[in-house]
Amino acid sequence: MSNNRSILSVLKGDFFTKKESQNYFPFLFLIILLLLLNIRISFNAESLIRQSFALEKEITSLRLTYINTKSELMKVYKRSAVEDLVNAQGLSTSNNPPIIIDYNE
Repeated sequence: MSNNRSILSVLKGDFFTKKESQNYFPFLFLIILLLLLNIRISFNAESLIRQSFALEKEITSLRLTYINTKSELMKVYKRSAVEDLVNAQGLSTSNNPPIIIDYNE
């Protein structure tokens, strides 16, 4: 029963007006400070988790872009693709093998 009265006196504010309860004010301020710090840390952790998920999505997107670009470049490096690009400029592949010129002094 006295436990209910003490909780009721704290909720009503009677606890804070008593002279002997003023000794507990530093302790109450510490508890309030720790509660606020706990709330701040929780919000910060949630923010970091959201940021981590966003970065993971960006990494996945960049990896897909990399794979797509790499496959397009591999298509351009094929001999047939190079010949098509060169033929568009009016050049063609030589049918004669290259001649090695050996110069001796």
